[in-house]
Amino acid sequence: MTTGRVGAAAIAFALVLLTAAPAGAHTTSGPPASNYATVLGGLRPRADGVIVSLAPDRESLELRVTGAAHVTILGYSDEPYLRVDARGVFENLASPAVVINRSRIPSSIAPPHPSARTAGQAHWVRISDQPIARWHDHRAHWMGGATPSAVRRDPGRTQVITAWEIPIRIDSALGTISGTIRWDPPPASWPWWVSAAALTGGVLVAVRTRTARAMLVGVVLVMAGVAALHFWAAWPFSLGTTVGRIGEGLPSIGAVLVCLVALGWIARRGVWSAAPALVLAGLFVFVSGGLADLPTLSHAHAPSRMAPEAARLLVALALGLGLGITLVGATRLRAPRPST
Repeated sequence: MTTGRVGAAAIAFALVLLTAAPAGAHTTSGPPASNYATVLGGLRPRADGVIVSLAPDRESLELRVTGAAHVTILGYSDEPYLRVDARGVFENLASPAVVINRSRIPSSIAPPHPSARTAGQAHWVRISDQPIARWHDHRAHWMGGATPSAVRRDPGRTQVITAWEIPIRIDSALGTISGTIRWDPPPASWPWWVSAAALTGGVLVAVRTRTARAMLVGVVLVMAGVAALHFWAAWPFSLGTTVGRIGEGLPSIGAVLVCLVALGWIARRGVWSAAPALVLAGLFVFVSGGLADLPTLSHAHAPSRMAPEAARLLVALALGLGLGITLVGATRLRAPRPST
């Protein structure tokens, strides 16, 4: 193996390790794969022009005002937290909920926002010109901890674990947003592991055929598509800003880019010369779309805007094709012996 190719392989491995952590960042900033589901009951009492729904991440809540109503969402101590009306959304920086709701699992009861005024005095700031509030509320999702006794007794049955309520005021009348938290049995993960292993074997066999070049190009194209879909599907499941979400998706973005580099390398210099790029592309896809999302295979609900079965298929593709391409590239890192 030439020194240059050894160095390229080492750099590839280091880059994947350095960027692997953000791939699973949604497990701390957004919902991880889980067997618990937030179920929205609705608004009580109903009010004309006030619509409540689950946000795309299926844990956060969304409240829309389409009429003249003034809605105040109350925080964990029944303090005013958010205000929604035709002018937009306002946030009370004196409410501890502003800080608490920035992370999915708060470590403790957070103090008010640093720019808040004297305790107890509301400090409203406009955060949106649209009359649509979307917020993460710890009262409306499973916070972890010990497995409920009902689940331990019968884990194979769908069942309601607990009920939740969030108090609000509509004009001067009190109301609630209510719902439940449901347990759904986990799926069997072994079929996806078998599928991933079959894909790896298929790649290793395909590159030994007469159409190896075309097959290799096709596999790398599929890997690029898997990485792009992974980035798109995970986008709503973050509490961060747009920049933060892009940062969390850097491994998927990197996987798409290195797949494109590998394709260009194959086109210009051939399959053997593209070996370092193949190793890099395979590792990126295998780690960022596969290893980082392994819980998706064994949980009922995945942090993906795709259906759970489709999300599991993406993980299986990333594992199987990523490992297969990595092995193909690794076997071609050694320069061929000169003919005698």
